[in-house]
Amino acid sequence: MSITFAFGQSKKMDRLEQYYDQGHFKLVYRKSSKLLKTPQFNSSVLPLYYKAMSSFQLMQNQSWLRRNHEDIHENIDLMNKVINSDQWLLIMNSHSNELSNMEVLFDVWLAKNSSSVSEKEKSYIDNWIITVFRKYEIEVPKEEFRDEEGLIPEGLSGEQRTSIIHYAYEYIGIPYKWGGTDENGFDCSGYTKHVFMFKGIELPRVSKDQYNYSKKINKKRAYMGDLVFFSEGDGITHVGILVNNLGESKKMIHSSSSKGISVVDIDASEYWKKRLFGFGRILN
Repeated sequence: MSITFAFGQSKKMDRLEQYYDQGHFKLVYRKSSKLLKTPQFNSSVLPLYYKAMSSFQLMQNQSWLRRNHEDIHENIDLMNKVINSDQWLLIMNSHSNELSNMEVLFDVWLAKNSSSVSEKEKSYIDNWIITVFRKYEIEVPKEEFRDEEGLIPEGLSGEQRTSIIHYAYEYIGIPYKWGGTDENGFDCSGYTKHVFMFKGIELPRVSKDQYNYSKKINKKRAYMGDLVFFSEGDGITHVGILVNNLGESKKMIHSSSSKGISVVDIDASEYWKKRLFGFGRILN
């Protein structure tokens, strides 16, 4: 099949990108599936790309995965067609943020040990991620952060942030241990210190000193790779690492005394919202 690149040539294509950016993944999945059945678009790269990418996003939902697990191979095949097309380099450059974020989502999915697919299917997906998807070095553009002084570059690069989160997810399930700083168990600040050392960044040992060490930023600007701090009313008592993108609900990976290394949606948790103290950014 000859695959063409229809990016920017149709309002329907533009809407796919817009809906995907807004997180309407079920809508993207339905619309891209429909476009692939339309002669005008059935050989275009973007419907293939967005059907595959939206399905990977929807895989995070266990109920969706149970109903659609038979489509996993089909959607991986669609992504392979995109990768093998002569437009793959252009896709990588123009959609690098989406592809980089997908790497983190794959880490999350694999760490969950989903019971919605068989071990054979899980092994197939894992092998594809490692041998196909990850072999491409997705170059994430450097972010610029808008504040009172205008657009300024600041802090860790997109590549560093993504790498830190990938590494952080490797420890999902490790138990909490008071004073712990290694794979036998971490306390909250022992975990953040260990993760940042992966990139050669040495943080202070305890959470209150990590707060003092970091640059204070407002909630709107805080995202993946920034630190989030909590208090019981008498100083800093807990720290985690944000894993969300800009504009998304605040989520963190942290060492919890009840669950060990785990991910929590801060904005959806009354417990953590009540104790939220502030956000900090580590500058190079």
